[in-house]
Parts: sequence; structure tokens; C-alpha cells
Amino acid sequence: MGLVHVTQTKGPLPITIFHLQERVTLENFAELESAAKDAYGHGMRNAIIDLSQTTALTSIGVRAIIVMHKILASEPGRHLKLAGPIPEIRDMLDISGVNQYVEIYKTVDDAVASF
Repeated sequence: MGLVHVTQTKGPLPITIFHLQERVTLENFAELESAAKDAYGHGMRNAIIDLSQTTALTSIGVRAIIVMHKILASEPGRHLKLAGPIPEIRDMLDISGVNQYVEIYKTVDDAVASF
């Protein structure tokens, strides 16, 4: 199984959802960044990272989130949102300051509705 499973949904806007299937590590972070760049090249402008299946987040995982944020930040607004982090991951996102740039929601449905 790969790190990320990508789906599309239609909320008020088209949204690409990156469902992380495991922990982001040095060995697999490039897969997430590559999937984000590929999706952006194919027109993605709004995305959600689903963290509900992720049990831990390392600094390289935080880096991958920041890279995705930068890819989508070329246009005004918040186009990347996070969904479903466990409390430990939420704490890491708060401590690292990611929550200042990327909104965090309890569920993917909540994140979709926020667009």
C-alpha cells in the first residue's frame, strides 16, 4: 500500500483529498509531494489532507504539509485544509505553527464544507 490515496469531491468547489494511509517518513514523503505537484499540474486548486489514518507525524510530515501549502498559496485564500488528526498530531501542528496557515478540521466532511 502506498502512502497516499487521492480522491476528488465536489463541495462548493472541486476539492482533491489526499488520504494518508500511513505515517509520513523520510522514505515516503516524496510520494506525497509528487502527488500534490502532479494534481496541481492537472488543475487542483483546493485540497484536503486526511490525517485520520495517520498515527504519528514527524518533522518531515510537517515539511510535506508546508510544501503542499506553498504549492497552493500562489492564489489568495486558504486552499489547503487538514482533517482528522489525532490529538498528538494536532498538538504537533499547533506547536509547529502550521495551524496559523492551514485550517484544521475534525473530519473530511467538515473540511469540505468549509470551502
